[in-house]
Amino acid sequence: MFRLVSILLIFLSYSIFSQKKFINVDSIIKIDNYDVIKDIQYGEAERNVLDLWIANKNKNSPLMIFIHGGGFGSGSKESAYSKNNFKRVEKLIENGVSFATINYRFKNNNDGILTSLNDAKRALQFLRYKSDKYKIDKSKIGIMGSSAGATTSMWLGFFDDMAKLNSDDPIDRESTRVSLVIGIAAAHTMDLDKWKEMANIDQDYMDKLILQYIGKFDKEKWLDNNFKKEYIKKIDFFDQMDKNDPPFFIVNFGKNRKPKNIADFHHHPLHAKELKIKAESLNMENVIYATGIGLFDKSKKGMNEFIFEKLK
Repeated sequence: MFRLVSILLIFLSYSIFSQKKFINVDSIIKIDNYDVIKDIQYGEAERNVLDLWIANKNKNSPLMIFIHGGGFGSGSKESAYSKNNFKRVEKLIENGVSFATINYRFKNNNDGILTSLNDAKRALQFLRYKSDKYKIDKSKIGIMGSSAGATTSMWLGFFDDMAKLNSDDPIDRESTRVSLVIGIAAAHTMDLDKWKEMANIDQDYMDKLILQYIGKFDKEKWLDNNFKKEYIKKIDFFDQMDKNDPPFFIVNFGKNRKPKNIADFHHHPLHAKELKIKAESLNMENVIYATGIGLFDKSKKGMNEFIFEKLK
């Protein structure tokens, strides 16, 4: 019981990566002498940048890539540097695992969140392509994120390999397969009809939540895209899951209540339950917690323990 309580306290401290109380990264480098490269350009866009913390400059090490949350419309890679969250970075580095945190472009009128997803894919492939330069073991890469970042992590982890082997761009030819996936405050699907069914809410209320989320964007285009099968097929990972996918770890908080907005809906604990049911039906390795609805993993395994087990 003591161990389980300790694990839950750790989860709470890491739950949603806060954008507040950032640590001065330069002072960390000066005081603790970490090997860090900031603002590496992985693509052509202004937000196509990442920070890389190298665990061992003398040999290639496993890597965890962090994707920040923010509803695909806000947030930054610096969310990994809040006072509590930086403890995770330190723990990874101390155990020989390098760490990257990325920025990506936000949602837009033309393709919704596809640009955001593809930027994360590009960052993963870029780091694989540059693995020798940055001392990365390209065969041992994990992906993790909170909220929108959790969605992106599962999109990368559960879709089949998206490498374009015939591309003229060598980065595009790199694999997108990963060794593990971690999602904090994760949705189980990007098919909003399934969200509606999961929480047993009516279409009028669903439309109200979507309109709040869309804000200044083209409402007709967004409503059309969100329920168009062709679009959903490109962004939804749930139906792509199979037994060959990497092991995954999910933590969702809160109780089973009517969602107040899209963010609240995205983080709903019932998503964790749906992922558990799907994973068990496919015999996929998983560790899933949603304590607000009584969902505990029998292993009582913590997040760091899961990472080190899969990357060593």
